[in-house]
Amino acid sequence: MRTLAKLAERVKQGQIILGIVGIGRVGLPLALVFAKSGLQVIGIDQDRDYVEKLRRGERPFHERGIQELLNLKNFTPVSDTQPAVQRSDILIVCVGTPLTQGYSPDYSHLYSALSSITEVPIKGKLIIIRSTVAPGTLEDKVIPFLEKKTGLKAGKDFWAVSCPERIVEGNAIEEIKELPEIIGSIDPASAEVVAELFKKINPNKKMLKTTPRAAELAKLFTNVYRYVNFALANEFALLAEQFGQDAQEIINTLNAGYPRGGIPRPGLAGGPCLSKDGYFLLSDIAFPDFVLLAWRLNEFIPQYIVNKLKNRLKQKGKAVHKCKIAILGLAFKGGIDDIRYSPSVRIAELLENENANVARHDPYIQGTETLENAVNQADVIILATNHPEFEGICKTIHRFGNYKSDCIFVDCWGAINSDEARQYGFDYIRFGSGKA
Repeated sequence: MRTLAKLAERVKQGQIILGIVGIGRVGLPLALVFAKSGLQVIGIDQDRDYVEKLRRGERPFHERGIQELLNLKNFTPVSDTQPAVQRSDILIVCVGTPLTQGYSPDYSHLYSALSSITEVPIKGKLIIIRSTVAPGTLEDKVIPFLEKKTGLKAGKDFWAVSCPERIVEGNAIEEIKELPEIIGSIDPASAEVVAELFKKINPNKKMLKTTPRAAELAKLFTNVYRYVNFALANEFALLAEQFGQDAQEIINTLNAGYPRGGIPRPGLAGGPCLSKDGYFLLSDIAFPDFVLLAWRLNEFIPQYIVNKLKNRLKQKGKAVHKCKIAILGLAFKGGIDDIRYSPSVRIAELLENENANVARHDPYIQGTETLENAVNQADVIILATNHPEFEGICKTIHRFGNYKSDCIFVDCWGAINSDEARQYGFDYIRFGSGKA
């Protein structure tokens, strides 16, 4: 433990080199915030083109505050793994953990990262798992893998800790500074080192120390809780429609000034965390569960919206395959450019399966059409992502004056005032509203 004590002292003095393995949407903001705190940080990624882009100071994705930090002199992005791992005292693994086609956790990226780490001696190093993983991963997979590859003993020759990320895309920089850190370790001393490390970001940052399994569960519980709440809000939307009422109006009414309100607004729920984390939590459980029901409900909403649109078109004597449909927004939530597990993309795919002419516009995503071109001669416009740029969108589109006179406007988020939409000549449909 004397080596760990020395590492702890060097962390306090800021005399370490920190390696971030995987510098995507989780790892890059973390690396830059640590570099801003004064530490020497090496960002490790196998994608050479991506690394070159970072070296040129080009922002690889939309994230508030990231551009100003890319040229920090103590942040070095590299694609050559072995020298970077060799130089690093502490390694934080931030690689993606998607799902397989069978909806089980895919640890291929994680094992690849761990294999690259073990290609150099790891004695005396601290390894922090930041990736989202199933409960038991650190103790049952990561540590045995590292011990087998190196012949070393965890807790004696090297240290491994679970410290899951809980940031929200678009506000990652600020949340890394402010959010409490959940630290799951097999020994108290290594947890102290991790706490000292994250205090370099913010001396007042709260540190919550627990077991590795509890830390892994805490991350999954966080996302699954939100996802289930969104599913309940979406079920309320479906129920409101059945009763000919508007869920947005009802939820706004019941939340107003009520201390036990807080029901989220219905809408499209997705993204790489919310959509898949339930499977990490339940990958070894065979019985039906509440989380699976929530997943099925949220996954059904894009198809429900398409069905609702088809019914309205049928009332007008139109067929979806003869229509031009403009999808506004492809990201899984507003203000970002991430389309992974996006319900908006799913809506576009479902409509293309119906042989519709689908145009896509997203102000955050390169390669999509301009707004004016997307809505030109559109029979249908679907507000699929609640980007802030879409505020007052009906008025903006009306200025172009190039959409069909009986154009249907589908609002998936309740973001548009129905009277305003109709004022500009749209046949307005809102998800969660059964009003005529």
